[in-house]
Amino acid sequence: MTQNRHKYQEARRTLDPFGIKIRMLASPKTEIQSTNLSKIAKFAAEEAAKKYNRTVLLEDSGLFVKVLNGFPGPFSSYVHDTIGVRGLLRLMARQTRRDAYFQASLAVASPRDSTQEFSGKVDGTISHKPAGKQGFGFDPIFIPRGARKTFAQGGTEFKDKYSHRAIAFRKLALWYIRTKT
Repeated sequence: MTQNRHKYQEARRTLDPFGIKIRMLASPKTEIQSTNLSKIAKFAAEEAAKKYNRTVLLEDSGLFVKVLNGFPGPFSSYVHDTIGVRGLLRLMARQTRRDAYFQASLAVASPRDSTQEFSGKVDGTISHKPAGKQGFGFDPIFIPRGARKTFAQGGTEFKDKYSHRAIAFRKLALWYIRTKT
């Protein structure tokens, strides 16, 4: 369940090779205020599963900048919409330590079964200036560990290789294959 077509496309690209088909349910979600991504995803997935009487997959993610005490974290979408990439870079203008990580939490909720949760994390650094035109959100300033370019410079194959979201979706796919076949 998402209104973000980029997240949906990334999920499809990751799950399709496993033979897992998903559909986009573009419906607003109820988002509790929490600093815990897992709680946010689980609450919204369980509420949507009850509301629509169907199995729902919900993902929530955030960019956590260590020198900013984890900010913007679960508020990444709001921060991106209000101050943007350049605003976050201004907050870090005098910082030499630029360690950060992206984290994703997935919740699969069903009206009948217990909720399953999966997470993915990718460590990296924040660049000094935006680079690249692909991706979305903070992709133009996040360089995954072991790489020399931002998510926005690398294209879909690059992002799918390193992405926190792809890591979480692969965990979900392996669980699904193990338990549903």
